[in-house]
Amino acid sequence: MKRGFLALAAIVSLAVSPVLYAQRGGGQRGGAGGGQGQRPTTSGQPRGGQQGQVGAQTGTRDQQRQRIHATDQQGNQYRTSTQAADRVRTQARDMAKAAKGGGVNNEEFRQQHAQLRNDIQTMQQEHDRFAQGLSEEQRAAVQDRIRRMDQARDRLHTQSQQMDQEMSQANPDAQHIATQAREMEKAMKEWQKQYRSLGSEIGISQ
Repeated sequence: MKRGFLALAAIVSLAVSPVLYAQRGGGQRGGAGGGQGQRPTTSGQPRGGQQGQVGAQTGTRDQQRQRIHATDQQGNQYRTSTQAADRVRTQARDMAKAAKGGGVNNEEFRQQHAQLRNDIQTMQQEHDRFAQGLSEEQRAAVQDRIRRMDQARDRLHTQSQQMDQEMSQANPDAQHIATQAREMEKAMKEWQKQYRSLGSEIGISQ
């Protein structure tokens, strides 16, 4: 009888042990899984902050562009000045071609020279009107363009003065005048390049 009881106890113990083991193991795994699920996710927070900063910077740039955007009057004055500059460059190019042919000591060429001087004066006046109409913010935004334009204008005036001196001679040197006219055209090309960039920076359509 005692032997039968011990055998029965052993059988029950073997049947119960796997169940208890499974419950303990499952609880440990569940705890580990729960620990993993509780880890905070912070990767999205920096991206949200960066996006906010980019958005703020974009908004600031848009506001800056709006503040320096040219008025209709400024746009009209800009185009008038551009047309005057086109005439100077065209006249200088035509004079370079005429001087290359040797015909500088005649009435027709002297009239061309007088026209060039008038065109330069008109261009300067129109540009001054446009520049005086710029606000302080606009002027600060395009100050580098204005500086480069002033440099090109100085080269233009230098060549113009040398041409005036040559044309005052009884027998002007055609080669010298052709060189001066070409240099004037180059100066105007640079001046117009900077002028177009200036216009674009303050929102003037070309």
